Amino acid sequence: MQDQKLIFETPKDKQKALEPADLVMLSEGGEVVSRWANTQPLYFYPYSWLDYLNRGKPAELYIAEASAVQAIEAIKQLRVCKVHFEKLDAKSIQFAKTMGHKTSLICDLEEITAEDIPILAGMDFVRVRVRGNPNLSLLRKLPNKSLLSCIKIYAGEKHNYREIAKQVREAGFDMLWVSKSLETCENTPLSEEEQRRIMCLKEAEAPDFSVVLPSDLRYCHAKRFRINGAFGNSRDCLFSGYRRVLKGDKFYPCYTGVVLASDEFGSKSMDEIKHGKNKCTDCACIYENDMLADIMAKSKRVKNPRFAMEYKDDS
Repeated sequence: MQDQKLIFETPKDKQKALEPADLVMLSEGGEVVSRWANTQPLYFYPYSWLDYLNRGKPAELYIAEASAVQAIEAIKQLRVCKVHFEKLDAKSIQFAKTMGHKTSLICDLEEITAEDIPILAGMDFVRVRVRGNPNLSLLRKLPNKSLLSCIKIYAGEKHNYREIAKQVREAGFDMLWVSKSLETCENTPLSEEEQRRIMCLKEAEAPDFSVVLPSDLRYCHAKRFRINGAFGNSRDCLFSGYRRVLKGDKFYPCYTGVVLASDEFGSKSMDEIKHGKNKCTDCACIYENDMLADIMAKSKRVKNPRFAMEYKDDS
């Protein structure tokens, strides 16, 4: 019965990105020898841990900031992988899709024009950030069966949460994601009334519509991570072997602010990685590095290990 639950390739069903899943490591004989519960399926979509562990390197190109020419030149160097865009660049997105890559995007509503909708509709994952109480009529033709579509709002911005949820659901989006921006100054507490209105968004959920909320609603902002030896975090920047970050015409090992702000970490070659190891005070990839360090350590004890995902609700 257990084998029926194990999936050895990332599911194509976008709803799986919203379901809890374990990563399991199997021995040569097929016995489950290790298990990891915190696999972040939505964070990695349209990939999962399986793609990073089973594919050649790099498996992901993260385009932080680049012109269309710079982005396309970088994409040309890739084998089939995932290309993530931090800004809407229709020309580069179309090129990545033509080359057979998986594509994901996060952008602001103001970046999107009616001409962009057909291109975005052909992507794998699109998150659109909105502020205030927006009109989403432009996006009604965006959601479809193959695209995982998301509207993202931020706590503490005095939204009419119920009205936004109504618009997002009626427009056919797969999810509404309430997030917290990173702390830049004093972290303002959220009022009990606003916490209640945010938590009530869960009432809008349906089989084809999800609401993702922060785990802690006491404050408006998320605290920046600070590396602290007491936490036992990995300092080996291991995940940079699987992801390249493009800024301008240079490749960086991650998208941590201090790394992208310094040419010291940039390389003209995708094959060369200049690590920020032991030089960073914070880390945007601490989850990936810690998880991968544990996977690699346990893999060394197993001959010819194999990996699979196990979804908890599979019957």
